[in-house]
Amino acid sequence: MREAAVRLPARNGFEEELTALVGAVYASHAGLADRARALEQRALAAGDRQYAALARLVVADVDNRGGRQNQGIKAAHAELSAAGDRLVVAKAHAVIAGGLWRLGDNAEAVKHAYEADRLLTEDDPLGLRVDHAVILAAQVNDQRLGRVSHEEYRVAQRLADRLGHPDLITANLNNWAWSCFRENDQPTARRLARQMQEHSARSGHPLNTSCADTVARVLMADGQISLATRILEDALAHAPSTDVDAVPACLITFAEIKRAEGDVPGALALLERCRELTRRDDVPEMDAIALQLLATCHADLGNFESAYREMVEFHQAWTVRRTEQSEALASVTQARFAIDEARRDRERFRELAERDALTGLWNRRRSDEHLAAALAAGVSPMSVAILDLDHFKRVNDTFSHEAGDSVLRRVGDMLRAIVEPHGHAARHGGEEFVLFLSLDPARALTICEQVRAAVAAYDWSGIAAGLRVTTSIGLTALRPGDDARTALARADAHLYAAKENGRDQVVA
Repeated sequence: MREAAVRLPARNGFEEELTALVGAVYASHAGLADRARALEQRALAAGDRQYAALARLVVADVDNRGGRQNQGIKAAHAELSAAGDRLVVAKAHAVIAGGLWRLGDNAEAVKHAYEADRLLTEDDPLGLRVDHAVILAAQVNDQRLGRVSHEEYRVAQRLADRLGHPDLITANLNNWAWSCFRENDQPTARRLARQMQEHSARSGHPLNTSCADTVARVLMADGQISLATRILEDALAHAPSTDVDAVPACLITFAEIKRAEGDVPGALALLERCRELTRRDDVPEMDAIALQLLATCHADLGNFESAYREMVEFHQAWTVRRTEQSEALASVTQARFAIDEARRDRERFRELAERDALTGLWNRRRSDEHLAAALAAGVSPMSVAILDLDHFKRVNDTFSHEAGDSVLRRVGDMLRAIVEPHGHAARHGGEEFVLFLSLDPARALTICEQVRAAVAAYDWSGIAAGLRVTTSIGLTALRPGDDARTALARADAHLYAAKENGRDQVVA
């Protein structure tokens, strides 16, 4: 059972003010850090260290969103290592998740997002619960392969609607719509974008530039260019300032519209304006994207010398971006290690200790515990499968270990998508995975065949040209009298048979 947070209801108005600050993070950053620091001082004066720490974490979140992720993550780690308070620990995880995600470390970020959400209970401040649910939904879907996981978004939306904070409602709708748009689910993206607009009109809270960009992208896909243009123009003229990359993203979308309409000079002007902002605010990723589109526009005009120059600069900028991300991640590594060491001693961080760092699946320790518990409880039906990627050593030797890691991550995504609705998947090390399916043998065989077919049919050329991956699977149902050794040995024997019979098959 989770420990209860020691707090008084709405102490000195601190809870209401914290909720307002958390919501404002998604709406307008103007003066927000100063408001958070003022709350910190009032909380300290009242002897309330919990809300003082939560206020400092709002400042850290603003740093993350303002392009100062290194600073924001370090501040959150400091709170995490010093805190004995569950709410502060949860909020620190949420801030770290946002910072790591913006630095490109998505796999590690989602672990912190899970922890931030998991640590909160029904009795905790609803504003924090909404914030953490919104973060988790967005980051889980950033990890998904080829589909949107709507359940996390639905949970976040129910909480946001219950709280009634307009900006938190819009924030989740925006992330949800963007995920659907990115995965080509245009009907759902269209519905959510319309909800955003209607909610904005009812609440009187204008769409910020990030939301306007999402709505414009959805409208563009529907061919509603004029309406998309009006929304972008209004947002760029009047929308409040939020994340440092939001206005550049709007300008890039607007430039794409101009180019599509044949107004290449207009597109160039918008892109130059975008680059002024990205260089001023140090947003190298957006700067690189703008450079790439600038090169395309120059090529449209037949100015191939400028196009070539912009493409060279684009590649240089992208290299710089990757280097800066690596350096920023390295600069917080020691603090992260210290926190990881501490959390291993705490039961509430057990989930992180049970996940494979590369794939996010269960690791061997967790899978062994699960199998032992299932056997002890006599769970039925239950099937166990061992999955092994065929000739995986060749992938590492022929293409690179980085390519091999990418393959393992993709396979992990597939297993989450196909297996987890029916059970669990774990990585036992190397290229070997174990599947636990709460299904009868026939249905378990169907799921394993779906996994095998998905791996074989996937277009692996995006990782490396000429790459092909298949898998062999050995499946068995748990039997009376089985222990872990006998069950896994039987699955392993079936895996061996699949390999001997030519690989790329399931043997049960």
